[in-house]
Amino acid sequence: MTRQAKVAVGIPARMSSTRFPGKPLKLIQGVPMLEHVYHRCALADCVDEVFVAACDPEVEEAVKGWGGQVVMTSPEIARPALRVAEACQSLNYHDDDIVVVVQGDEPLVHPEMIDLAVAPLLSDPDLFCVNLVGELSQDQWTDPNEIKVVADLQGNAIYMSRSPIPSLIHPEMTDMVFSSVGRRQVCVFPFRKRSLIEFNQLSPTPMEEAESIEMLRAIESGRTVRLVDSKYQTRSVDTEADLVEVERIMADDPVLALYTGRQ
Repeated sequence: MTRQAKVAVGIPARMSSTRFPGKPLKLIQGVPMLEHVYHRCALADCVDEVFVAACDPEVEEAVKGWGGQVVMTSPEIARPALRVAEACQSLNYHDDDIVVVVQGDEPLVHPEMIDLAVAPLLSDPDLFCVNLVGELSQDQWTDPNEIKVVADLQGNAIYMSRSPIPSLIHPEMTDMVFSSVGRRQVCVFPFRKRSLIEFNQLSPTPMEEAESIEMLRAIESGRTVRLVDSKYQTRSVDTEADLVEVERIMADDPVLALYTGRQ
């Protein structure tokens, strides 16, 4: 009988974010942002376990405080998926198990997003990795904190950038760009463990370093990054203003009650 793959979520977290230091433990509705991400991922139907890949003692203490699993990693690691890759090597996972990297600054992640992202890997064992994408608004198109994504006709990533892509060199194409072509990265990307370890062993690539986007390492190295559209509206927290907006949105979020007991 074929062994069923385990699905784990690895959440990278570090306190020394260049854009917003200390953000993993910033409170949203009285709960640390990282804890929101942890509990929401654990609610996904496909998920067997969740762990935080950390490098700061205060994060380790906080995760243990809510009963979560934490794996300490080197503080020298800058890329989120690479931090998770290091952590999962110390965990008892098989090569064909699935490790979903979910950024610790995605407090509005919906449990069904994890199921959606994992599905292509369950049906295609040779797929290198998956990346969720969402609708791109004109404001997001010009925001350097939002990673824009373009795909080929098979739904695989061609390129990602913090700059506005695709261009609007033809104004008459504006509606099409924002309705069907333009997409933004949603930081949920599952790998099989063997692929994540391979990703960790790839050398840094020129565009990865120029754009500061780690998934470009896979694309530039000739690996397939399958893009999957998500209908869920999320907002990553990169600034204090983002934190305020997420606090407002989460006040009416039905998922919150599932892990806090609030009505």
